[in-house]
Amino acid sequence: MHEDKLYAIAMQCAKLNDQGCSCNCHLCQFNVFNYVSDVREASLLKANAYTDFHNQQQMLSNARREIAGYNLAPLLLIALIVGMILFACNSCGNSGVAQLHSYTNPANELRDGFNIVTVNNSQTQTLDDEIRYLKANPNKIENVPRILSVIRRQGVRDANGDGKIDCIDHSIAFRNLYGSNAHIIINVNPSNGMNHMFIRVYYGGTKIMDIEPQGTPDRYTMGLIWGVMYNPYYNRDVTSIWGGVI
Repeated sequence: MHEDKLYAIAMQCAKLNDQGCSCNCHLCQFNVFNYVSDVREASLLKANAYTDFHNQQQMLSNARREIAGYNLAPLLLIALIVGMILFACNSCGNSGVAQLHSYTNPANELRDGFNIVTVNNSQTQTLDDEIRYLKANPNKIENVPRILSVIRRQGVRDANGDGKIDCIDHSIAFRNLYGSNAHIIINVNPSNGMNHMFIRVYYGGTKIMDIEPQGTPDRYTMGLIWGVMYNPYYNRDVTSIWGGVI
């Protein structure tokens, strides 16, 4: 079996172990010892996968904290502005001077007491900033949660024109935001009916991460989303077919 597939299987083992897996290892499809006759080779594969998995979790946890702080900044600014307005309203009321406005609010303005406050669409601005950042910093594994956040907020278009929004469109959208190191993979498993397209990211030389592009910023690995339904043995790289779709 190809080394990429063995590594992917070992990574699945690490993910399931992290979730408290209690299955019979001798019968498990994610046990690399069932595919490799050389015990030392299997042990090294498993050790590397477990180490990489826990390093990934720490790195992505740090990235999610950064994104959370970034997304909260506009909300905190709006809260500060509203608080200042409310304070001004109270001061105005206490002095006995009521300033009324004869004004028809446009859609982007909020009437608060006697004051008109223009509220910018900070979510849209932040989304544009996020996309510019991703385009300027492609092929970074720490961008995975950020990309999934952008996809969920921006929405996904029908990239292949089949009248549906499905795993194909999400995979294309993810690759367009991540960069060329995001490969488009299809998994067709006749034994359980799995027929799904997703993303495999290559990083750090030979490391890989299998990503469900329809996941959330804190829940997106194929093993976590699909569990035992996902068997990397049936993966096929179709980037050459779908990678050029924008």
